[in-house]
Amino acid sequence: MALNQRWGKFGLSNKFDTEFPSVLTGKVAPEEFKTSISRVNACLKKNLPISVKWLLCGCLCCCCTLGCSLWPVVCLNKRTRRSIQKLLEWENNRLYHKLGLHWKLSKRKCETSNMMEYVILIEFLPKYPIFRPD
Repeated sequence: MALNQRWGKFGLSNKFDTEFPSVLTGKVAPEEFKTSISRVNACLKKNLPISVKWLLCGCLCCCCTLGCSLWPVVCLNKRTRRSIQKLLEWENNRLYHKLGLHWKLSKRKCETSNMMEYVILIEFLPKYPIFRPD
């Protein structure tokens, strides 16, 4: 199952959808889901102003620097991606692995265009039979 989001295209939009997916009913409390998504959204919101400033500066200077002025934006997006991955790993260890779920950030091609976007994938972990002999 994938929860689509709107963060992509140089990270200009900064929000995952907080609507509770019906597939998770009975697996996780809606409040826990919303809290987790809100933490990810807060991380994106914190990094957006810096990224936008560097993107505008990079676009203005792009011709003079032969594109090198866009490197700070690439680095900031990579740092933001790592922060979200660490946050999702923390959420997994804190709660979701105990519930048989695994959250991860994944890159996918947009359905409407050739651009790439990041989505949060929620995977169901297989249950291991504990009474099976070794």
